[in-house]
Amino acid sequence: MDYEILAERARAALITAAMRRSTLTYGELARAIDFDPDVPVGHHMNRILDLVSQECIDRSEPSLAPLVVNERTGEPGKGYRDGGEPWHKSVRRCFHAWPPV
Repeated sequence: MDYEILAERARAALITAAMRRSTLTYGELARAIDFDPDVPVGHHMNRILDLVSQECIDRSEPSLAPLVVNERTGEPGKGYRDGGEPWHKSVRRCFHAWPPV
């Protein structure tokens, strides 16, 4: 599994979501990046989102990870680390960083 390629695809999908002022469920993101549907998403998505977050840090951007939510709760999963900022505030920072076109 090439996590770097999946992270690049995830970053693009999440930037699009930010520009649309929306979130994506883990399943929606998995489909958007052509993640193998026969493989449980679980820890793989955490690894992908960690890479996306690191890319954002390297670019001095807010992390895009807060835009990925659980389908049932509408909030991030257990692996999400908030960095001391409330989740909803992190989402708004993404929306401001990537304005609609």
